[in-house]
Amino acid sequence: MRRIGILGGTFDPVHNAHLELAHAARAQFDLECVMFLPTGKPARKLGTTQASAADRVQMLLLATEDYPHFSVSTMEVDRGGISYTIDSLREFKRLMGEGAELFLILGEDTATDLASWKDASEIAALAGVLYAQRPGEAEALPLPQGFSCQKLSMPLRAVSSTQIRELLAAGRDVGARIPPRVHDYIRRQGLYATPR
Repeated sequence: MRRIGILGGTFDPVHNAHLELAHAARAQFDLECVMFLPTGKPARKLGTTQASAADRVQMLLLATEDYPHFSVSTMEVDRGGISYTIDSLREFKRLMGEGAELFLILGEDTATDLASWKDASEIAALAGVLYAQRPGEAEALPLPQGFSCQKLSMPLRAVSSTQIRELLAAGRDVGARIPPRVHDYIRRQGLYATPR
């Protein structure tokens, strides 16, 4: 049976902790591959992305090109409109067959909010949840009922896309936080040079 991880997000920009999360999920839960799924218009972060969808996709392609078990799906960007996880899960199930096992890869703070997502009960039926604790969370957060949630074991990294954008806008070096090819792309394209 195929076991597929799905790591969604704005990836504005993608950073090393995203890649560490994908590596940990694949290794610990025997995933065939991890699909990075950049949002087009994120339902929960409307109007907050700075880089275009095309730039965010390109940065993901650069970040993942050395890892044969990682791939980038543009289904949400191509679909247009507001991105809902349930629509993508239905599409993945259709493309990969009913026998495929799907796993959403999330931060713990996002996993605790799953019950409020659109068609949450169907999400729970279509995919398991692999979650990682976030830095600063002293104790486990309550997880929603009805979801099959399993915790990932990985180092806590205090890095976020918001922090990286702020550092770049201030002219600070972020080379240790993002893949080198992504760093080069951001510089060439002049992304995040000024605060929004």
